[in-house]
Amino acid sequence: MSGDAHQPLSPLSSAQQRLWFFWQLRPDSSEYNVPQATRLRGPLDLPAMTRAVARLAERHSLLRATIPLVDGVPMMRIAPRLTVELPVTDLTDLPAPARERALGEAVDRLALSTFDLVGGPLFRAGLIRLAAEEHVLVLAFHHIVVDGWSIGLLQRDLNEEYAAALDGAPEQGAEPAVEAYDYRDYAAAERQMLAGPRRAEAMAYWREQLAGAPEQFSLPTDWPHPAVPSGAGASRPFQFSPQLAQQLGTLATRYRVTKFTVLLSAYAVLLARLAGTAEVVIGVPVSGRTRLETERIVGLFVNVLPLRVRLRPGMTFAELLPQVRDTFLAGHEYQDLPFQQVVEELQPERTTSRHPIFQHAFSYESATTAVTGPRGLTASPVPIRISTAKFELTLQVALGPEQSGGYVSYQSDVYEAGTAGLLGERFQRLLTAALAAPEAPLARLPLLGVQEERTVLAGAEAPPAPGAECVDTLVERQARERPEAIAVRTADRSLSYAELDRRAELVAARLRAAGARPGALVATCLPRGPELVVAVLGVLKSGAAYLPLDPANPPGRLAAVLSEARPLLVLTDHQDIALPHTVTVLTLAQALAAEAPAAEAVPRARLTDLAYVIYTSGSTGLPKGVMIEHRALANLVAWHHRTFGLTAGDRSTLIAAPGFDASVWEIWPTLAAGATLEVPDAATVLSPGELTDWLVDREVTSCFVPTPLVERIAAAPWPAGGAPRSVLTGGDRLRGIGSRELPFQLVNNYGPTEGTVVATSGPVAPDTHGRGALPDIGRPIAGVEALVLDQELNPVPIGLPGELYLGGVALARGYLGRPELTADRFVPHPFSSTPGARLYRTGDLVRRRPEGTLDFLGRNDQQLKIRGFRIEAGEIENILRAHPGVRDAIVALVAADPAGPDGTAEPVLTAYLVLADPASPPDRAELHEQVGRQLPGYMRPHDYQVLDALPLTANGKVDRDALAGQAVPLAGRTVPQGAARTPLEQRIAAVWAKALGHENFGTQDNFFDIGGHSLLLATVREALAAELDQELSILTVFEHPTIAALARRLDAQPAVPAATPAAATGDAAPTAADPAPAADRLRRGSSRLKSLRAQNRRPTPARTPDETSQLADSTPKDTI
Repeated sequence: MSGDAHQPLSPLSSAQQRLWFFWQLRPDSSEYNVPQATRLRGPLDLPAMTRAVARLAERHSLLRATIPLVDGVPMMRIAPRLTVELPVTDLTDLPAPARERALGEAVDRLALSTFDLVGGPLFRAGLIRLAAEEHVLVLAFHHIVVDGWSIGLLQRDLNEEYAAALDGAPEQGAEPAVEAYDYRDYAAAERQMLAGPRRAEAMAYWREQLAGAPEQFSLPTDWPHPAVPSGAGASRPFQFSPQLAQQLGTLATRYRVTKFTVLLSAYAVLLARLAGTAEVVIGVPVSGRTRLETERIVGLFVNVLPLRVRLRPGMTFAELLPQVRDTFLAGHEYQDLPFQQVVEELQPERTTSRHPIFQHAFSYESATTAVTGPRGLTASPVPIRISTAKFELTLQVALGPEQSGGYVSYQSDVYEAGTAGLLGERFQRLLTAALAAPEAPLARLPLLGVQEERTVLAGAEAPPAPGAECVDTLVERQARERPEAIAVRTADRSLSYAELDRRAELVAARLRAAGARPGALVATCLPRGPELVVAVLGVLKSGAAYLPLDPANPPGRLAAVLSEARPLLVLTDHQDIALPHTVTVLTLAQALAAEAPAAEAVPRARLTDLAYVIYTSGSTGLPKGVMIEHRALANLVAWHHRTFGLTAGDRSTLIAAPGFDASVWEIWPTLAAGATLEVPDAATVLSPGELTDWLVDREVTSCFVPTPLVERIAAAPWPAGGAPRSVLTGGDRLRGIGSRELPFQLVNNYGPTEGTVVATSGPVAPDTHGRGALPDIGRPIAGVEALVLDQELNPVPIGLPGELYLGGVALARGYLGRPELTADRFVPHPFSSTPGARLYRTGDLVRRRPEGTLDFLGRNDQQLKIRGFRIEAGEIENILRAHPGVRDAIVALVAADPAGPDGTAEPVLTAYLVLADPASPPDRAELHEQVGRQLPGYMRPHDYQVLDALPLTANGKVDRDALAGQAVPLAGRTVPQGAARTPLEQRIAAVWAKALGHENFGTQDNFFDIGGHSLLLATVREALAAELDQELSILTVFEHPTIAALARRLDAQPAVPAATPAAATGDAAPTAADPAPAADRLRRGSSRLKSLRAQNRRPTPARTPDETSQLADSTPKDTI
């Protein structure tokens, strides 16, 4: 090295700085280990191999490097020598199966143990003896000193040195030879480039390329992103068929692009299809070796290009190929600008939970030659278990002369192994389709094969429940068999089955005399109680269908429904109820007062006749009447009995309002089973505490409780043995159960009124993993088809989001008097051979898991969007609920005051909170900081409002329209934007000013918005630790990027004296031997980091270890 050979310290390259920063965040992670394991067969000379391995460190100075801190800045120190050992692990005495297991453990220990960047060494080796002429050589490096290209250089040098040792070449001198050009020269040249006009030119290109690109890619995950990722990961392999590999080359030649371009284009289309978006940013590694001198140097040169791919409506794969090729070629011209520089310049929103700018990567390798072993030995790669992942998803493809395929690497914090495996299958399916039909629109490229489509469709259907009968017939049977049993009971009266049937028959006779018959409609306007049950049973006995109305509804709503429905008459409890004068009113007392006049015989309703009509709110603001037939209601009752084992000895509840379809589910399965229907008063229903006591007092065994209410009673204390056997819930998205063990079986149910109350159902298990995932909505019930389809009505693969379509016997007939709306929402069934079969388009987004359950993702017509970004309200709400001061939370978009010149303003994201303890509310600024540590800026609420409780509609759903009217602002300290006020803030500000070189900031300014970057953050951390004489991790500083936030954090944590910094100079030579001593060292801040991760890390479920060979991160010659 020119002039610097004996300078012990030199600055890091930009890529090294980035890896050093990641190491500071996760020093106990092996995600940046670069291991290689090679099986060597033949007579191995151990002294010659030991010498050859030692010579690697002598030939390549960077292998002798450590990274000490000097005045808070990481520097590269090249030791004059490195003692390299080659410990041998002898497994020859073990039987074959045990030997292979021990081999895997020994390879893991050498390959995956962590490195200490400060103390070193950053290179180790080990030899595992399996037989006299069979060994496995393991070399492991930290990525900060090597890249994929370097591994090839080291393998060649190892072979040369081994051959030289066998030939008896003399030992080299004690001092390693000085390289004419080494990595420190490259780092110096890079610094010179970054200080010159080339940086501005390259930065202008990347700024233009990434302008307006989504900062966070919204690909569905299995689990929410943790606040601090663990770095744990794995991979799933896939193989290309020889035909696919051949077709790949043929298409590349036809369109004058490389195989790399074809593969990257297919991956971009796949990601866009999975996420339902038109553009994606993918990280693509390139060699970074732009100068001839670098081709023989071991070191970290690799860079990552954030490539933006944009899809147009109707675009074909053939049209996409030149765009991807040109985008890569243009970016390749500027690969000398380090990715970290792009991040610092563009200043994207940063969180510890996700990678900036891109979260998904693509790696490609063209393997044209086999592994060459040292002289006299045959070599073959040994797969190494992958236990970490740098990015959320990485597609790695290797094309070879004999076989081709790759791996899907994934972060196990957010993805399961099955999902990654499916992604590999989807990629191959889409690539196959694109190669076969490159002129076809991208949206039509199938992600499912024929057999898989059959499987998906078959798994979406459940056969009807057997033995279905009209519910009034079933209740009559109970009255004959158990006449004295209690059918309905309130606090002060009860009704036996015999009396219920007698009264209902009187009502039916009166209605038949008035013209009731199958196909007619009779409205009921009665509160919850015995009278309502008598009325609806009487209507069904008459052959007519009933229309339940809630007398608590406003007169205008009742009038609108009655005007459209035009029922034969309205059954109510008093004559002077506020109903339109054009409506015929019959009180229940009149119906029961005397025998009805004789009427001609009317046939009983059949299963295909109408059973009831319920009006629901419409998207247009006008209510719509949903018509349900007897066969659909009978199917619901039969499924309920079979699923929940309801018998005559059970006690159920009537909690739902009469106009809510859940009342249908509460009434008929209970009465058809001969059980008792318990009816609480209105005050009890509104109080979770009173409702809990009432359920215990009435010895209720099974009940339906609306979602917001069940989240409250689930947290209530229950006496031993006093809880119901099962609690059914639905009507809204279930959120707040957490990891609590419940004293009852909780069953989550989903279903629009058009699907006869319940379409899918499943038990809720506690969130024992602590991942914060919301409960699923179960599987389709008997008689229901639940299809997940895309916009073209194609089946969506398992694990991907799509719109839920319902079909089967449980489907509604349609909307009363609204044929146009019925035709719009009930569409022809594209997969059924039954004439006239239909599907109901729910408008709800779901995804099907591999085990068949469905995840509810939200409405497709009410997605929150801010400045073009899609917002997942549930993700924000989960983070808010994780705060100990928040019991529940709802996020909504609220119109802001007009501010622009056109008198408009964009809505702002508002969080509505129910506090755990209203007497001790969380601080507003503190809460905002917690959200900010885990979410990008556009997902952070602009405002925080407090509610006594979430307002509910009469149907038990969250009343979003009432949120703003019942909320008050969350109180919090007002922190000025200006100068620091407290002594601690002033000391932090002084450190900032020295590091930034200016004082133009306030206590609420973000460090990264005023000139700070990751390397400078390390300087600040080091200076603050010294200034405050307090233990301080870089993660703490990163998560609290304002002076005010950091001061509050430091005030809240116990002060631990700072440790003595590691020595920056000295000639003690590190030893590259067994990894245990280096892995056991305690570094400054590591204990605090581990504690934080222990609180945030999610346990990884047991799975078969995934194995893969390390793919090189260099760019092959045929890439471009």
